[in-house]
Amino acid sequence: MAAPASGVLLGLAGSDAETLRAIDDQGSGLRVVRRCADLTDLVGAAMAGLASLVVLETAFDDVDRAIIDRITRCGAVGVLLVPDGEEAQWSMPGWIVLSAAARPAEVRGALQALARRAVPPPPAGGWGTAAMTTGSAPQGARATIGSAPVPGEPMARSEEAVEAAPPPPGAPAAGRRGRIVAVWGPHGAPGRSTIAASLAHGLAPSGGALLVDADIEAPSLVELLGVPEDSSSLATAARLAAHGRLDDAELARLVVPIGAGVGLLSGLGRPGRWRELPPVAMEAVWGRARRAAAWTVVDLAGGPIDDAVDEYSLEPGRGAMASELLRQADEVLLVGAGDPIGVRRLLQLLTDCEEAPGAGRAPRVVVNRVRASAAGPSPARAVRESLGRFGGVADPILLPEDPQAADRCVLEARAVLDLCPGSALGRALAGLVDALDPSAGCSRPARSRSRRGNTRAAGDGRHGRRRAH
Repeated sequence: MAAPASGVLLGLAGSDAETLRAIDDQGSGLRVVRRCADLTDLVGAAMAGLASLVVLETAFDDVDRAIIDRITRCGAVGVLLVPDGEEAQWSMPGWIVLSAAARPAEVRGALQALARRAVPPPPAGGWGTAAMTTGSAPQGARATIGSAPVPGEPMARSEEAVEAAPPPPGAPAAGRRGRIVAVWGPHGAPGRSTIAASLAHGLAPSGGALLVDADIEAPSLVELLGVPEDSSSLATAARLAAHGRLDDAELARLVVPIGAGVGLLSGLGRPGRWRELPPVAMEAVWGRARRAAAWTVVDLAGGPIDDAVDEYSLEPGRGAMASELLRQADEVLLVGAGDPIGVRRLLQLLTDCEEAPGAGRAPRVVVNRVRASAAGPSPARAVRESLGRFGGVADPILLPEDPQAADRCVLEARAVLDLCPGSALGRALAGLVDALDPSAGCSRPARSRSRRGNTRAAGDGRHGRRRAH
């Protein structure tokens, strides 16, 4: 008895008659079960389990990566038809990407390859690339990013797969895969944005740095650095990435220079816009960021992250973007305040972390504003003892309270390591930079940079960037 045919959903912008005939051809092992009128119809059919294979064209009803991700969450994968030459930009886990000019027989062959491969849907706890790499695939199947192999067709390597490969010896800096630092921590205002801004300035000499304001609750880097307010460049980057249109040139156009070798992607204007940063689109943004700079420093909102998926719509939750970034980041900094309340919040967040964030590396604990007035006559020792005894933190990084330097930097809209590298806070931040990148040597020239910074601040009028309120 012949095996039942695999069901296929069609979402094509033009005439689908030839594709339908090729798929329904006798002996293909495939059968079109619905020709969808729009994306709502397509997603509904996938959620209802009418088929596990899809043929979808990006010109069909404004398709974006978030929609494709929802279909994948329903347990369906398929063939994505894109404009000629944009195959790498639309690479999606589990999907075969073909040119929209592909012959119907090629589409059928790709569907047959997927049907034989029987790719499992991503696990409930994962998104994007991480979901595919942690899933189990049949022996011989390719559980990697990008297109699956099609019999008789050469498989093009996706752009993300090329980025993931280690650079060859002697490769130019532009071809290397940059590192991502996620600056996170408990609720409150322990100074995450201040630390993130200085990290970007300190890491910039190592090959450039990109500072990203991904705080979906209270973004502040635009105000902290005196950048004229405009539309969110991060949201624009995510929107372009969702439609496969974010390339290196577009990202460079969105980045606002804030110093030598340092650029900023500004954050959302209000908390209600968090849906504009879907994890599957942000994954493409982070990939471009790794190409653009040796270091990407991301400022995240504080507090525990809830990445639950809506059980009815299968849309990612409010914290899904941050959760996925923490899984992919090369370094994670947990920033807390150096007072009893701040230390307790930090310990609670450490306890709530079911698994260590970051790419297989324990997070670095940073305690800011350590001061005797809040932690006793030996504040550094008191903070270390509390974290070691109740959280098992062996070597936290402590940053001193330095209101004079911090307030001056806020007033002049500049990062601490840009304006006051020789201050007590500046020296401590330089040590943090060197802990992340020992080749940076940020601590050594702090005194000379401080003199140059003071001279420049007095002569170039950069404090004029601060906008009047």
